[in-house]
Amino acid sequence: MKKKAIYALLLAMLSGGYACADTEQTVYVNGAPVEGFVTELTFSGDNVIMMFDDATSLTEDMSLVKIDLAYSDDDTPTGISEVGAGSETNTVKRVYTLGGQYVGTSTEGLPAGLYIVNGKKQLIK
Repeated sequence: MKKKAIYALLLAMLSGGYACADTEQTVYVNGAPVEGFVTELTFSGDNVIMMFDDATSLTEDMSLVKIDLAYSDDDTPTGISEVGAGSETNTVKRVYTLGGQYVGTSTEGLPAGLYIVNGKKQLIK
């Protein structure tokens, strides 16, 4: 159970590379801090392979790895703040999940669900 929780947390924090431009991270292996910013995680059995921003990598047992994130403490809200009307209303410009994750410029191939397409909620069946 602990392994699944660590896997889910690390995957959520680092999916797609950097978690946030104003994020700092500290990587610990067996309680000792490791230098570098993790940009990619790969899981193989009980091991996690960490790729760092300087193109180095480190492989460790995932039960020994801990990554702490510290976010900017400014109170600037994030998210979709303004939606402008485009000149071509039938053309899909940007597609987001309800959680705000960008998923592309087309609704083709997306799993069924509710998405934000060109600033409006749209049900994909």
